Amino acid sequence: EGEYKDGYPEGKGIEYYINGNKRYEGDWKNGYWEGKGILFNENGNKQYEGEYKDGYPEGKGIEYYINGNKKYEGDWKNGKSEGKGIIYYENGNKLYEGDWKNGNLEGKGILYYRNGNKKYEGDYKNGCWEGKGIKYDENGNKKCEGDYKNGNLEGKGINYFEKGNKLYEGDYKNGKYEGKGIEYYENENKKYEGSYRNGKFEGKGKRYYENGNKLYEGDYKNGFYEGKGIEYYIKGNKKYEG
Repeated sequence: EGEYKDGYPEGKGIEYYINGNKRYEGDWKNGYWEGKGILFNENGNKQYEGEYKDGYPEGKGIEYYINGNKKYEGDWKNGKSEGKGIIYYENGNKLYEGDWKNGNLEGKGILYYRNGNKKYEGDYKNGCWEGKGIKYDENGNKKCEGDYKNGNLEGKGINYFEKGNKLYEGDYKNGKYEGKGIEYYENENKKYEGSYRNGKFEGKGKRYYENGNKLYEGDYKNGFYEGKGIEYYIKGNKKYEG
């Protein structure tokens, strides 16, 4: 129902479902949705409201859940989220706010828990955490920060206790401690300093008692003392060397 040109809808018009409810209301060009328009579900609720080009959302627009709450609000290109945008949980709280490319999270952005607290803030690529970022727990405390690749910590990073003190600082690979690093007790004293592989002590390292004195210094393999080393009593005297 509306305007036509050369046999095609062009101008203002309304398209309907077979049940008689509106499917689309807005602007047309060459038989396609183009300009400003509203797309509806068969039950009559809005599905999308905003700008169109060649029949696809392009420009500024809002997508809705079936319950009427916003699902996505922001920029579109070729029917996909691209540019700046916000996606929401069905309860209305933000799920993600930031940059998009080809329908995926890409660029800078903030991911949220359902309770509204931040879950992650930093860089994205192809929908995954990649680049520099900070991850938080549900209470809003920092959990870890550093370099990410494919959603996991890789490179330099810091892991934290719930109260904010460092738990680990050093190298990561595929989300695990690997390379050189320092692990801490909650009282901020060092627990271990040295080499890691696949999340375990491996290579040269020093382990400490909670009071700061050395517990062991030497070689490790798969998390255990293996090779040359010195073990100490808690007061600092040697216990074993060999």
